[in-house]
Amino acid sequence: MIAVLAALTMGLSAQTLEVLPTDDIWVYPHASDPQKDGYLRVWGVDGQAVATDPGQADEFSYSYLKFDLAKLPKSAVLKSVVLTLMHTPDPAWQAEEAKASPLEVRPLGKDFSEKGWEFGLGKTVFPGGRKEDVFGSFGPAKIDAGQPIKFEVDLLKGPNKLLLSAGGSFGVALTSKLDPSAIGNRAVYKFYSKDYDKAEYRPKLTISYE
Repeated sequence: MIAVLAALTMGLSAQTLEVLPTDDIWVYPHASDPQKDGYLRVWGVDGQAVATDPGQADEFSYSYLKFDLAKLPKSAVLKSVVLTLMHTPDPAWQAEEAKASPLEVRPLGKDFSEKGWEFGLGKTVFPGGRKEDVFGSFGPAKIDAGQPIKFEVDLLKGPNKLLLSAGGSFGVALTSKLDPSAIGNRAVYKFYSKDYDKAEYRPKLTISYE
């Protein structure tokens, strides 16, 4: 009985905070206005998810997201942090290829804003490129024809330790080794952004804490 009561108490003490992005950007030379673009795209080059030289990243495609953590209590102890993204239906890649080159979530060394963003800023705002930098990764096990694909990335399961600052902002980069030049020109990750017209498809960060 004591064990049951303890478990119930722990369950009641856990809280969940759902946060939507304040900013998101497709980082690519030919990207459109990030304040209006309904999509985020990700791919890599020659087996690399991140360019060795940030100034030579023209062929890579990253996407950045930023979340406001003002509602996260300073005393919060993280239990789960999951980034949910919805991918467009019927991709040109297969589940096996996504497993081999999953979507990665990496830290950004500097803050960014989609207002006034231009590609040249990517030389100073860029993702950590080591495999140890990854907060979490995900590749879907199956693809249902004609249906959007849900990506749920557990940010506490990667080699990099996630630290969230209550009251501040949290920015991440989406990267992948998925290479359209090797699989096919349309074989890229394409997610709905915060500006997509259907709210249920937009990115969100779900934080469970005690």
